[in-house]
Amino acid sequence: MKRFIFLFASLLTTAFVGLAAPSYACSGGPDAFVTTASRSFSAGSAWNVGVYRSPCEGLVLRGVNYQPFGGASTIVLFRASIAEVHVPYDNNIVRFFDVTTSTAGLGANAIALGAAECPGGTLFDGNRICVMTEDGGPGWKFNSSFRTKQRMIIFMASQLGNYTYINKWTFHDDGTIEPEVGLTGQLQITSNAPADVDFGSRLNLQSDPSPSFGLNHMHNFYYRLDFDIGGGANDAVNRVSYVPFVAAGSCANSGACGKTVYTPITTESAQSWTAGNQNSWIVYDKAINNADGRSIGYEIRPHLAGTWRGMLTAGEPWANAELWVTAYNGCELLAVNNSAPFLDPGLGCGTPASNLSTMLTGQSVDNADLVVWYANRLHHVTRDEDQTMM
Repeated sequence: MKRFIFLFASLLTTAFVGLAAPSYACSGGPDAFVTTASRSFSAGSAWNVGVYRSPCEGLVLRGVNYQPFGGASTIVLFRASIAEVHVPYDNNIVRFFDVTTSTAGLGANAIALGAAECPGGTLFDGNRICVMTEDGGPGWKFNSSFRTKQRMIIFMASQLGNYTYINKWTFHDDGTIEPEVGLTGQLQITSNAPADVDFGSRLNLQSDPSPSFGLNHMHNFYYRLDFDIGGGANDAVNRVSYVPFVAAGSCANSGACGKTVYTPITTESAQSWTAGNQNSWIVYDKAINNADGRSIGYEIRPHLAGTWRGMLTAGEPWANAELWVTAYNGCELLAVNNSAPFLDPGLGCGTPASNLSTMLTGQSVDNADLVVWYANRLHHVTRDEDQTMM
């Protein structure tokens, strides 16, 4: 199988704290077209990406096409977005939903960027979206032969209270897509309560008789990835697992050998990531082959700091996995709070499934038009370096 990589990451050099006492929520609207971002690389490959802004989801990418070296341009994603940002604090003082109920939305709160923040690139949408290119770093090397990598970057910054999200997508010349979220700004929720020593980190001088704590919390970024590899139909998903095993010969000792197992996901389901099995997922087209006669597709490679399962007693059933596969439904756009007023009223959705857990109705996702949802999780333990600017 010819695979490209979909690599998720968080920019760990920065951090984030939630928004206090929101009194407003996002009002959904249509995706507003901004520009078409294109880049042709010296390696012979190219990207063509439709860039949009949505009031709630912020930066939305549509009609993402990749042309590999020596091949034809092929659609990869019909639509890609951040479908919710859930920020529960360790002491349960607040549990924010920064795309829907807790703010006016990532797009509504997008802020203007300066030219120096988009070096060599172009600013669009009232300077709120940067499209830029970068060249540099090793692409590959073999003895004295090498190629320097090239990439196209699209990003938006959203100001929510004292903190800023930087939503960044990098499209590499080898076909890799790398979504990242930068978490920066200033700490917004601190505590002087001695009991919060269990829920945060000391911020002021140790000698100060009145301690101040920065409260720790989770960041859960839910991505919605409407894959249309080569078109909307005929897509499928395999779960990839590394499985140690014992057999005869050189594999007779426990842990000496391991094999890679590909398990088809045939119906809508939630998928949990496990470190021991080093799970990834491959989305591929069952009708389109490359020149070697094998399917083309994308491998979703998590870069997780750990797992998280939400409130254990019921309240957050949509938090109990890392990846979900659903059949395409144009009214299922948000991982949580998938309802009015957060959905675009022009869609005429009525009463759709309210969250990821209720979207799983047993429909087939084998040889189908499907959507993959992925949760990128990070636990922010506050630190001295978060002051004054994270």
